[in-house]
Amino acid sequence: MSKYLAFPDLVFRDRRLLLAALADLGYGEVEEGEALPLYGYRGDRRPETAEIIVRRSHLGSASNDLGFTRTQAGYVPVVSEYDHQTLHGGQLLVKLRTAYSEQVIREVTRRVHGTAHRTVEGSVVKIRVRF
Repeated sequence: MSKYLAFPDLVFRDRRLLLAALADLGYGEVEEGEALPLYGYRGDRRPETAEIIVRRSHLGSASNDLGFTRTQAGYVPVVSEYDHQTLHGGQLLVKLRTAYSEQVIREVTRRVHGTAHRTVEGSVVKIRVRF
């Protein structure tokens, strides 16, 4: 049984942008509510809860639920050890943070009626929003 890990240093401030980022990664079906229970891969109820959950049936047969707990700062991911190592080749949180950042850029660009210009310098992606 894989235990759940919280990542308090990775906070997603905007619920709507988080949901859009999850959809970008292929997790468009989420469950929302107050203190919803998380379930393990065997269907066993875990003590951890979350306000936004991607159920294990949408992740893979051996996966646990993927949750996001609401804090004062925003939404914090709650991911099982197994899923942290296997989803998206162990890059789930990196890809989610990237997808979320892309959503933030789209939102800023929309708000200022501007355009975004992307440049890549080595492994660094720089995006400038012009208005």
